Amino acid sequence: MAGFGLLVGVIFPFAVIVLGVQPTIALRAKFFAGALVAGVTVGLVNFTITRVVVGARLHQLSARMQYVGATLQQATFSGDWSKCSPEACQLLVDSNDELGDAAGSFNRLLESLAASREIELAIKSVGDSLTGHLAFDELVSTVLDQYMTHAMAGAGAVVVERDGKLSVDAQRNFIGDLLADQQALRKRSITSVEIPGDLTVDGVVISFRPREVLVVPAWFGGQPLGGVILAFSENIHPNTSRLLEAFQASTAVALNNALTHERFQRLATLDPLTEAYNRRFGLNRLNEEFSRSTRTGVPLGVLSLDLDHFKRINDTYGHLAGDKVLRSVARDMFSSMRSGDILVRTGGEEFLLLLPGAGHNDVATLGERIRRATEMNKIDVGVAEVTVTISLGALSYYGVGAQDPEELLSKADQAMYVSKESGRNRLTVTRLQTPIHS
Repeated sequence: MAGFGLLVGVIFPFAVIVLGVQPTIALRAKFFAGALVAGVTVGLVNFTITRVVVGARLHQLSARMQYVGATLQQATFSGDWSKCSPEACQLLVDSNDELGDAAGSFNRLLESLAASREIELAIKSVGDSLTGHLAFDELVSTVLDQYMTHAMAGAGAVVVERDGKLSVDAQRNFIGDLLADQQALRKRSITSVEIPGDLTVDGVVISFRPREVLVVPAWFGGQPLGGVILAFSENIHPNTSRLLEAFQASTAVALNNALTHERFQRLATLDPLTEAYNRRFGLNRLNEEFSRSTRTGVPLGVLSLDLDHFKRINDTYGHLAGDKVLRSVARDMFSSMRSGDILVRTGGEEFLLLLPGAGHNDVATLGERIRRATEMNKIDVGVAEVTVTISLGALSYYGVGAQDPEELLSKADQAMYVSKESGRNRLTVTRLQTPIHS
């Protein structure tokens, strides 16, 4: 800066000659020396001002950048980002000049880094939560909680597609009418759906009129799995959709894994022919219900069922016809059962019905209903229509009368054998001591 001032001092006398000053004056030693001194002085003053004012601020900006760089490097490995928050590292913007603009740009960079870190943490939080659950019910509840928390939604639901039908598997203050727009769930991109003007969400502690609704679909392997529906009472933040997009892939993988696990669990407990529970699962449930009834005294109804002369059907029409008969009889039982009753296929043509909470009259009524439905059903086996009857043994356990589940099941079987020996196609109800025909 001083050299530049000296150069100006050298040039100045010649410049004033061009402007009309007499050479004899401009080139005098005193004038020339004065110009040099003035140029150097101005240069020194500018240098001092630059050093004190501009240099200090540039040094501050440089020091902040170095601090942020070192802190970011340390936080990457330690996970502690508290020392690099925008509040801790931002610069004071005290002017409207280029230096003020530079400080403002630096502060905005810090805010962008913090926002990026928040998104990274949100994605990690969702990913960690999803990988921690394989049970379907727990997973969908976690998915909804995470989505609503990070998107700041006031209501929502997780909707899953099974066999072409949509079902709501988790909900918070959910708007059922939103399922009318099912096409949004079959798109790959996040969609904002139209809201009916009179639609209001009524929750347990809140009630609001949604201003916007987002549908976040979940796809895996080229197939739609369902998705997440979120309702907002306020305008959605511009970054919300981008954040939800970052959740989509991990959510789809987790949902697919949970659905696969659910299917395998179901297959492991079901008889594939009749869709009744298999013997292993059924006996486990009998143990559970027996223990509950023993503790509480709440009745447990048990029905033991066996098809009459089933071997004749197999011998006459073949085993495929026998399979049709078994499926048809199982459907009759399902249509007659109450909600919460458990149908078990314990053998070839043998079934067990567990009826939690059913007393003597209940088991008698249900058993007779199943017997009549089976007797009246004409089953098309291809070459003919056949009818089949069943023999039933029933009892109700109130916590006394049997030492263990095996004895309870044995007594129900004994009542069924009484029906067989008494002419078949009948129900025998026992009170754990004396059988009573009906």
